[in-house]
Amino acid sequence: MLNDKMYVSRWGTQQIAGYCSTTFQEQQGFCFRVVTPYGYGGYGTQLRSMTACDVSNCLFASDQYTHYIYRADCQNNFTSSQWSVGSNPQGLSVTSSPNLLVALQAAHSLQEYSTNGELIRQIHLQPAGITNPVHAVQLSQSRYAVIHHGPKHQFSIVDSDGELVGSYGDDAGNLNGPYGITVDKRGRVFVADQSNNRILVINPETLKAYPLPLPDCTLNNPYSMHYDAAKDHLYIGEWSGGRIVCCKLLKARL
Repeated sequence: MLNDKMYVSRWGTQQIAGYCSTTFQEQQGFCFRVVTPYGYGGYGTQLRSMTACDVSNCLFASDQYTHYIYRADCQNNFTSSQWSVGSNPQGLSVTSSPNLLVALQAAHSLQEYSTNGELIRQIHLQPAGITNPVHAVQLSQSRYAVIHHGPKHQFSIVDSDGELVGSYGDDAGNLNGPYGITVDKRGRVFVADQSNNRILVINPETLKAYPLPLPDCTLNNPYSMHYDAAKDHLYIGEWSGGRIVCCKLLKARL
């Protein structure tokens, strides 16, 4: 979400389409295409994640095929630039700095970059017993929530040194193919539990969880999420369903 517009990457293409965040109508005439670096022959079509930075007014997308992060500058007619991270980049999020946080699945680490692509820090996760991270968000200056697929599908919290703080205890059942993650203004963490077709709400202090009630909607492989703090809305992108689901969050328990 940027400038009250919703941007969606289209799987199997290099295209990013824009939609109105209230009517969900596609913005006619807009379709941004990322330009792959020379030598990839235009086959960099596996955009895995997107995020936006309001401060720099830019969109960012990760490509697991080229191992590049793409930046689209919305102030200059979506002119693009890119930099290589080299290790299967997956989920992206923006920190409070604001910097760009990248989950590197093959390197079993998190990397934090400036919005211009300068490496700020790398957090190695293997010492904490975490491998194959697919998404992460900053919880505070010294803590990060991480979704990872090794040694099992799990939600964990690490500190800025990569030390394990704690992991979800399965009180609401095992995670199965989790990917998307976001945090609301109450501090609740939302996890797109893809193969379980649910959104899990996790208290980052107690690591207790419960499924987000969606009485009028059955999800079909929820994959990505965006939280709009101004409207208190959660937007959920489906992998198999091909929909963007919008729900108004309630002041439910943590």
